Amino acid sequence: MIHEKTPLLKSRNKSGLFFYEEIGVNRLFLQQPSDDIERFLNEVFVPLQTEHGEHNDLEKTLLAYIKNNKSASNTAKQLHIHINTLYQRLKKIEKQLNLSFDNSEDALKIQLACHLRETFFHLQI
Repeated sequence: MIHEKTPLLKSRNKSGLFFYEEIGVNRLFLQQPSDDIERFLNEVFVPLQTEHGEHNDLEKTLLAYIKNNKSASNTAKQLHIHINTLYQRLKKIEKQLNLSFDNSEDALKIQLACHLRETFFHLQI
């Protein structure tokens, strides 16, 4: 059991006792310094921001695409965009981040970044 206010628990506004097994993959990050997580998230999400540092459609598209288990049709429906617009955005994301969604290591990096982005949303990106 864990009993502390870790970034994981803070981000979910929870405190108290939790069974270690119940927190799933997040247990890999309990002892990870927040600075390391923030650097990793910045590495992925900052290149997707506009020139003015604002969040834009690319970040929203990436998060939705991963949340929809890389289903293009579901993502396009959720974002209310044409499927070709989605494909254009995905290609731009791959170019901006210098990766490929078809590469297993790149795909894992993106999935992890999106998971951490939602789990540790209180970190400034």
